[in-house]
Amino acid sequence: MGNCLSISDASEKILKALPIDTAFKFPSPLPYFTQGGEFAKGTIDLGGLEVSQISTFNKVWSTYEGGPDNLGATFFEPSSIPSGYSVLGYYAQPNNRQLFGWVLIARDLSGNNTLKPPVDYTLVGNTESLKIKQDGPGYFWQPVAPDGYQAIGLIVTNSSQKPPLDKLSCVRSDLTEQCEADTLIWDSNGVKVSSLRPTIRGTQATGVFVGTFTWQPQNTSPPSLSCLKNTKLNFSTMPNGSQTGVLFNTYSPLIYLHPDEEYLPSSVNWYFSNGGLLYKRGEESNPNPIEPNGTNLPQGGANDGSYWLDLPIDKKGKESVKKGDLQSTQAYLHIKPMLGATFTDIATWICK
Repeated sequence: MGNCLSISDASEKILKALPIDTAFKFPSPLPYFTQGGEFAKGTIDLGGLEVSQISTFNKVWSTYEGGPDNLGATFFEPSSIPSGYSVLGYYAQPNNRQLFGWVLIARDLSGNNTLKPPVDYTLVGNTESLKIKQDGPGYFWQPVAPDGYQAIGLIVTNSSQKPPLDKLSCVRSDLTEQCEADTLIWDSNGVKVSSLRPTIRGTQATGVFVGTFTWQPQNTSPPSLSCLKNTKLNFSTMPNGSQTGVLFNTYSPLIYLHPDEEYLPSSVNWYFSNGGLLYKRGEESNPNPIEPNGTNLPQGGANDGSYWLDLPIDKKGKESVKKGDLQSTQAYLHIKPMLGATFTDIATWICK
Protein backbone atom coordinates (compact mmCIF):
# COMPACT_ATOMS: atom_id res chain seq x y z
CA MET A 1 0.00 0.00 0.00
CA GLY A 2 3.04 2.27 -0.15
CA ASN A 3 1.79 3.96 -3.34
CA CYS A 4 -1.59 5.01 -1.85
CA LEU A 5 -2.37 8.37 -0.27
CA SER A 6 -3.38 8.43 3.35
CA ILE A 7 -7.00 9.45 4.05
CA SER A 8 -5.89 12.81 5.47
CA ASP A 9 -3.70 13.52 2.41
CA ALA A 10 -6.55 12.64 0.06
CA SER A 11 -8.92 14.82 2.06
CA GLU A 12 -6.52 17.76 1.80
CA LYS A 13 -6.32 17.36 -1.97
CA ILE A 14 -10.13 17.27 -2.23
CA LEU A 15 -10.44 20.45 -0.16
CA LYS A 16 -7.89 22.27 -2.29
CA ALA A 17 -9.82 21.35 -5.43
CA LEU A 18 -13.23 22.68 -4.32
CA PRO A 19 -14.82 24.82 -7.06
CA ILE A 20 -15.92 27.48 -4.55
CA ASP A 21 -12.28 28.32 -3.87
CA THR A 22 -12.25 30.04 -7.29
CA ALA A 23 -14.33 33.14 -7.97
CA PHE A 24 -16.46 32.99 -11.12
CA LYS A 25 -15.49 35.34 -13.94
CA PHE A 26 -17.51 36.17 -17.04
CA PRO A 27 -15.83 35.01 -20.27
CA SER A 28 -16.09 38.52 -21.71
CA PRO A 29 -16.64 42.03 -20.31
CA LEU A 30 -20.18 43.25 -19.70
CA PRO A 31 -21.57 45.39 -22.51
CA TYR A 32 -21.66 49.18 -22.37
CA PHE A 33 -25.13 50.64 -21.91
CA THR A 34 -26.24 54.05 -23.11
CA GLN A 35 -27.47 56.33 -20.33
CA GLY A 36 -31.20 56.56 -19.75
CA GLY A 37 -33.63 55.75 -16.97
CA GLU A 38 -32.61 53.86 -13.84
CA PHE A 39 -31.36 50.69 -15.54
CA ALA A 40 -27.78 49.55 -14.74
CA LYS A 41 -27.42 52.42 -12.27
CA GLY A 42 -26.17 50.10 -9.52
CA THR A 43 -28.86 51.01 -7.00
CA ILE A 44 -32.66 50.74 -6.87
CA ASP A 45 -35.03 52.81 -4.73
CA LEU A 46 -37.73 50.50 -3.40
CA GLY A 47 -39.65 53.38 -1.86
CA GLY A 48 -37.46 55.20 0.63
CA LEU A 49 -35.16 52.18 0.94
CA GLU A 50 -32.26 52.08 -1.52
CA VAL A 51 -30.66 48.70 -2.25
CA SER A 52 -27.46 47.67 -3.97
CA GLN A 53 -25.81 44.33 -4.70
CA ILE A 54 -22.68 43.37 -2.80
CA SER A 55 -20.55 40.47 -4.06
CA THR A 56 -17.44 40.87 -1.89
CA PHE A 57 -17.37 38.45 1.03
CA ASN A 58 -15.31 37.23 3.95
CA LYS A 59 -15.53 33.50 4.62
CA VAL A 60 -16.98 32.68 8.05
CA TRP A 61 -17.53 28.93 8.14
CA SER A 62 -17.45 25.87 5.87
CA THR A 63 -18.55 22.28 5.94
CA TYR A 64 -17.07 19.79 3.50
CA GLU A 65 -19.77 17.16 3.14
CA GLY A 66 -23.51 17.09 2.58
CA GLY A 67 -25.42 19.17 0.07
CA PRO A 68 -25.00 19.06 -3.72
CA ASP A 69 -22.39 16.49 -4.81
CA ASN A 70 -21.70 15.90 -1.09
CA LEU A 71 -19.09 18.68 -1.13
CA GLY A 72 -20.60 20.82 1.62
CA ALA A 73 -21.21 24.56 1.64
CA THR A 74 -19.55 27.80 2.68
CA PHE A 75 -21.06 30.77 4.53
CA PHE A 76 -19.90 34.35 4.03
CA GLU A 77 -20.20 37.77 5.64
CA PRO A 78 -20.66 40.62 3.12
CA SER A 79 -17.61 42.90 3.16
CA SER A 80 -16.50 46.29 1.81
CA ILE A 81 -19.89 47.82 2.62
CA PRO A 82 -20.19 51.43 1.34
CA SER A 83 -20.74 54.13 3.92
CA GLY A 84 -24.37 54.53 4.92
CA TYR A 85 -25.42 51.02 3.88
CA SER A 86 -26.45 48.16 6.16
CA VAL A 87 -26.08 44.39 5.81
CA LEU A 88 -29.43 42.56 5.79
CA GLY A 89 -28.17 38.99 6.00
CA TYR A 90 -25.25 36.71 5.18
CA TYR A 91 -24.61 34.73 1.98
CA ALA A 92 -24.16 30.98 1.46
CA GLN A 93 -23.65 28.65 -1.47
CA PRO A 94 -22.70 25.01 -2.17
CA ASN A 95 -19.03 24.15 -2.58
CA ASN A 96 -19.67 22.35 -5.89
CA ARG A 97 -19.57 25.52 -7.99
CA GLN A 98 -17.40 28.60 -8.26
CA LEU A 99 -18.07 31.49 -5.90
CA PHE A 100 -20.73 33.44 -7.72
CA GLY A 101 -23.44 35.29 -5.85
CA TRP A 102 -24.53 38.43 -4.09
CA VAL A 103 -26.78 39.81 -1.39
CA LEU A 104 -28.58 43.11 -1.21
CA ILE A 105 -27.45 45.81 1.19
CA ALA A 106 -29.66 48.79 2.00
CA ARG A 107 -29.71 52.37 3.19
CA ASP A 108 -32.46 54.71 4.32
CA LEU A 109 -33.31 57.37 1.72
CA SER A 110 -36.43 58.75 3.36
CA GLY A 111 -35.30 59.64 6.86
CA ASN A 112 -38.32 57.67 8.12
CA ASN A 113 -36.42 54.90 9.89
CA THR A 114 -36.74 52.28 7.19
CA LEU A 115 -33.89 50.41 8.93
CA LYS A 116 -33.24 49.59 12.58
CA PRO A 117 -30.76 47.26 14.32
CA PRO A 118 -32.13 44.12 15.97
CA VAL A 119 -32.86 44.16 19.69
CA ASP A 120 -31.33 40.70 20.19
CA TYR A 121 -30.39 37.44 18.45
CA THR A 122 -31.84 33.95 18.76
CA LEU A 123 -29.61 30.93 18.14
CA VAL A 124 -31.64 28.89 15.65
CA GLY A 125 -29.04 26.17 15.15
CA ASN A 126 -25.44 25.06 15.42
CA THR A 127 -23.33 22.18 14.18
CA GLU A 128 -21.64 21.21 17.46
CA SER A 129 -23.32 17.78 17.52
CA LEU A 130 -23.07 17.05 13.80
CA LYS A 131 -20.44 14.51 12.91
CA ILE A 132 -19.34 16.16 9.68
CA LYS A 133 -16.16 17.56 8.18
CA GLN A 134 -16.26 21.23 9.11
CA ASP A 135 -14.20 24.24 10.20
CA GLY A 136 -15.19 23.66 13.80
CA PRO A 137 -18.84 24.27 14.74
CA GLY A 138 -20.92 26.93 13.01
CA TYR A 139 -23.62 28.98 14.76
CA PHE A 140 -26.71 30.39 13.05
CA TRP A 141 -28.39 33.46 14.52
CA GLN A 142 -31.77 35.01 13.76
CA PRO A 143 -32.07 38.74 14.45
CA VAL A 144 -34.90 39.66 16.82
CA ALA A 145 -36.51 42.61 15.05
CA PRO A 146 -37.96 45.64 16.86
CA ASP A 147 -41.75 46.05 16.78
CA GLY A 148 -42.87 47.03 13.29
CA TYR A 149 -39.75 45.60 11.61
CA GLN A 150 -38.75 42.30 10.02
CA ALA A 151 -35.52 40.30 9.86
CA ILE A 152 -34.34 39.62 6.30
CA GLY A 153 -31.46 37.19 6.83
CA LEU A 154 -29.39 35.17 9.28
CA ILE A 155 -25.91 35.72 10.68
CA VAL A 156 -23.34 32.91 10.89
CA THR A 157 -20.48 32.82 13.38
CA ASN A 158 -17.75 30.34 14.30
CA SER A 159 -18.22 31.20 17.97
CA SER A 160 -21.07 30.65 20.42
CA GLN A 161 -20.89 34.33 21.40
CA LYS A 162 -23.80 36.47 20.18
CA PRO A 163 -22.96 38.83 17.31
CA PRO A 164 -22.97 42.61 17.93
CA LEU A 165 -26.35 44.28 17.38
CA ASP A 166 -24.87 46.62 14.78
CA LYS A 167 -23.85 43.72 12.50
CA LEU A 168 -26.97 44.11 10.39
CA SER A 169 -30.30 45.92 10.14
CA CYS A 170 -33.95 44.91 10.13
CA VAL A 171 -36.39 46.49 7.67
CA ARG A 172 -39.64 48.32 8.37
CA SER A 173 -42.51 45.86 7.87
CA ASP A 174 -44.30 47.81 5.13
CA LEU A 175 -41.19 47.37 2.95
CA THR A 176 -41.16 43.57 3.34
CA GLU A 177 -43.07 40.58 1.98
CA GLN A 178 -43.44 36.92 2.84
CA CYS A 179 -40.74 34.62 1.50
CA GLU A 180 -40.17 30.88 1.18
CA ALA A 181 -37.33 28.36 0.92
CA ASP A 182 -36.13 27.87 -2.65
CA THR A 183 -32.94 26.17 -3.86
CA LEU A 184 -31.11 23.73 -1.60
CA ILE A 185 -27.69 24.99 -0.52
CA TRP A 186 -26.73 22.31 1.99
CA ASP A 187 -28.31 19.47 3.97
CA SER A 188 -26.99 17.01 6.52
CA ASN A 189 -28.34 15.11 9.52
CA GLY A 190 -31.87 16.38 8.96
CA VAL A 191 -30.82 20.04 8.64
CA LYS A 192 -31.58 21.97 5.46
CA VAL A 193 -30.12 25.29 4.34
CA SER A 194 -31.94 26.84 1.39
CA SER A 195 -31.96 30.14 -0.44
CA LEU A 196 -34.97 32.41 0.04
CA ARG A 197 -37.28 33.89 -2.58
CA PRO A 198 -40.54 35.87 -2.49
CA THR A 199 -43.58 33.63 -2.04
CA ILE A 200 -45.64 35.56 -4.60
CA ARG A 201 -43.90 36.01 -7.95
CA GLY A 202 -44.98 37.35 -11.33
CA THR A 203 -44.84 40.38 -13.59
CA GLN A 204 -46.93 42.49 -11.19
CA ALA A 205 -45.62 41.00 -7.93
CA THR A 206 -43.64 43.36 -5.68
CA GLY A 207 -41.45 40.87 -3.76
CA VAL A 208 -37.68 41.38 -4.14
CA PHE A 209 -35.05 38.59 -3.99
CA VAL A 210 -32.37 39.51 -1.42
CA GLY A 211 -29.87 36.64 -1.73
CA THR A 212 -30.11 35.44 1.88
CA PHE A 213 -30.81 31.91 3.16
CA THR A 214 -32.71 30.03 5.84
CA TRP A 215 -31.75 27.22 8.25
CA GLN A 216 -34.34 24.52 9.03
CA PRO A 217 -33.81 21.46 11.20
CA GLN A 218 -36.05 18.45 10.53
CA ASN A 219 -39.63 18.68 11.87
CA THR A 220 -39.25 22.27 13.06
CA SER A 221 -40.50 25.58 11.71
CA PRO A 222 -37.98 27.72 9.83
CA PRO A 223 -36.87 31.09 11.24
CA SER A 224 -39.24 33.97 10.59
CA LEU A 225 -37.55 35.84 7.74
CA SER A 226 -38.90 38.15 5.04
CA CYS A 227 -37.99 39.36 1.58
CA LEU A 228 -38.02 43.00 0.52
CA LYS A 229 -40.88 44.76 -1.28
CA ASN A 230 -40.69 47.30 -4.10
CA THR A 231 -43.39 49.78 -3.11
CA LYS A 232 -42.63 51.98 -6.14
CA LEU A 233 -42.82 49.35 -8.92
CA ASN A 234 -42.80 51.97 -11.67
CA PHE A 235 -40.59 49.84 -13.96
CA SER A 236 -38.07 52.67 -14.33
CA THR A 237 -35.28 50.22 -13.50
CA MET A 238 -36.02 48.11 -16.59
CA PRO A 239 -33.93 48.62 -19.76
CA ASN A 240 -35.26 51.03 -22.37
CA GLY A 241 -35.39 50.21 -26.08
CA SER A 242 -31.74 50.91 -26.88
CA GLN A 243 -30.52 49.14 -23.73
CA THR A 244 -32.66 46.11 -24.57
CA GLY A 245 -31.06 46.12 -28.02
CA VAL A 246 -27.59 45.99 -26.47
CA LEU A 247 -28.62 43.09 -24.22
CA PHE A 248 -30.17 41.17 -27.09
CA ASN A 249 -27.24 41.69 -29.44
CA THR A 250 -24.81 40.59 -26.73
CA TYR A 251 -26.61 37.60 -25.26
CA SER A 252 -29.14 36.42 -27.85
CA PRO A 253 -28.97 32.70 -28.64
CA LEU A 254 -27.65 31.44 -31.97
CA ILE A 255 -29.97 29.05 -33.80
CA TYR A 256 -28.49 26.60 -36.30
CA LEU A 257 -30.60 24.69 -38.81
CA HIS A 258 -29.39 21.51 -40.47
CA PRO A 259 -28.88 21.88 -44.26
CA ASP A 260 -31.41 19.08 -44.78
CA GLU A 261 -34.02 20.46 -42.40
CA GLU A 262 -37.46 20.28 -44.07
CA TYR A 263 -39.48 22.20 -41.50
CA LEU A 264 -38.21 25.76 -41.35
CA PRO A 265 -39.37 28.64 -39.17
CA SER A 266 -41.41 31.56 -40.45
CA SER A 267 -42.84 34.83 -39.20
CA VAL A 268 -46.09 34.72 -37.26
CA ASN A 269 -47.79 36.86 -39.89
CA TRP A 270 -46.71 34.48 -42.67
CA TYR A 271 -48.24 31.58 -40.74
CA PHE A 272 -51.47 33.53 -40.22
CA SER A 273 -51.64 34.58 -43.89
CA ASN A 274 -51.05 31.06 -45.21
CA GLY A 275 -53.91 29.19 -43.62
CA GLY A 276 -53.30 29.10 -39.85
CA LEU A 277 -56.54 28.17 -38.06
CA LEU A 278 -58.01 29.17 -34.68
CA TYR A 279 -59.88 26.40 -32.84
CA LYS A 280 -62.26 26.77 -29.89
CA ARG A 281 -63.17 24.01 -27.46
CA GLY A 282 -66.62 22.67 -28.22
CA GLU A 283 -66.53 24.02 -31.78
CA GLU A 284 -63.71 21.89 -33.16
CA SER A 285 -65.56 21.22 -36.43
CA ASN A 286 -65.71 24.92 -37.29
CA PRO A 287 -62.24 26.51 -36.99
CA ASN A 288 -61.76 30.13 -38.05
CA PRO A 289 -58.99 31.43 -40.32
CA ILE A 290 -56.65 33.74 -38.44
CA GLU A 291 -56.52 37.32 -39.65
CA PRO A 292 -53.08 38.16 -41.12
CA ASN A 293 -52.44 40.63 -38.30
CA GLY A 294 -53.95 38.35 -35.63
CA THR A 295 -56.76 40.75 -34.69
CA ASN A 296 -59.29 37.94 -34.17
CA LEU A 297 -57.14 36.02 -31.68
CA PRO A 298 -58.41 35.75 -28.06
CA GLN A 299 -57.28 38.54 -25.77
CA GLY A 300 -56.82 38.83 -22.00
CA GLY A 301 -53.37 37.43 -21.25
CA ALA A 302 -54.53 34.19 -19.58
CA ASN A 303 -54.43 30.69 -21.09
CA ASP A 304 -57.46 28.65 -20.05
CA GLY A 305 -57.02 26.03 -22.77
CA SER A 306 -60.22 27.06 -24.58
CA TYR A 307 -58.42 28.08 -27.78
CA TRP A 308 -55.54 26.72 -29.82
CA LEU A 309 -53.90 27.18 -33.23
CA ASP A 310 -53.38 24.53 -35.87
CA LEU A 311 -52.37 24.00 -39.51
CA PRO A 312 -54.70 24.23 -42.50
CA ILE A 313 -57.10 21.33 -42.96
CA ASP A 314 -56.38 20.62 -46.64
CA LYS A 315 -53.37 18.36 -47.21
CA LYS A 316 -51.55 20.64 -49.68
CA GLY A 317 -51.92 23.72 -47.48
CA LYS A 318 -50.91 21.77 -44.38
CA GLU A 319 -47.69 20.48 -45.98
CA SER A 320 -46.84 23.95 -47.29
CA VAL A 321 -47.26 25.66 -43.91
CA LYS A 322 -45.38 22.87 -42.11
CA LYS A 323 -42.32 23.60 -44.25
CA GLY A 324 -42.29 27.25 -43.14
CA ASP A 325 -40.71 30.23 -44.85
CA LEU A 326 -37.17 31.07 -43.84
CA GLN A 327 -37.16 34.42 -45.65
CA SER A 328 -39.98 35.76 -43.48
CA THR A 329 -38.53 34.50 -40.20
CA GLN A 330 -38.35 36.93 -37.30
CA ALA A 331 -37.24 36.59 -33.68
CA TYR A 332 -39.75 37.77 -31.08
CA LEU A 333 -38.87 39.18 -27.67
CA HIS A 334 -41.07 39.06 -24.58
CA ILE A 335 -39.69 41.56 -22.08
CA LYS A 336 -41.17 41.45 -18.59
CA PRO A 337 -40.37 42.62 -15.06
CA MET A 338 -39.75 40.02 -12.35
CA LEU A 339 -39.06 40.07 -8.61
CA GLY A 340 -40.40 43.55 -8.02
CA ALA A 341 -38.91 44.87 -11.28
CA THR A 342 -35.40 44.33 -9.91
CA PHE A 343 -34.93 41.71 -12.66
CA THR A 344 -35.89 41.88 -16.34
CA ASP A 345 -36.68 38.63 -18.16
CA ILE A 346 -36.15 38.61 -21.92
CA ALA A 347 -37.69 35.56 -23.57
CA THR A 348 -36.74 34.93 -27.21
CA TRP A 349 -38.87 32.73 -29.47
CA ILE A 350 -39.39 31.93 -33.14
CA CYS A 351 -42.44 30.59 -34.95
CA LYS A 352 -41.81 27.04 -36.17
